[in-house]
Amino acid sequence: MKRRLVSGLLMTMVAITSSAASCPVCYGQTDTNSASAVNASVIALLIITGAVLSMFGSFIIYLRKRMRLAGGTISVNSQQIERKERQ
Repeated sequence: MKRRLVSGLLMTMVAITSSAASCPVCYGQTDTNSASAVNASVIALLIITGAVLSMFGSFIIYLRKRMRLAGGTISVNSQQIERKERQ
């Protein structure tokens, strides 16, 4: 009984996936509107990712400058940020 159920499910999955159609871009037609939309979305995601990473980096640089103005130092050996008084 269990074997029939499993084989029936596998046959159904094979039948469904063989009739599934993909977008024209997957078949090689790059002159459709969907191809240009996919390209635009990839570019938009790359721009957003780059912007977020650059903002994060600039925030780290801002914190480093503020710490130096406050008299703190960065201890590289212990991988911790320490605040020390100026002498």
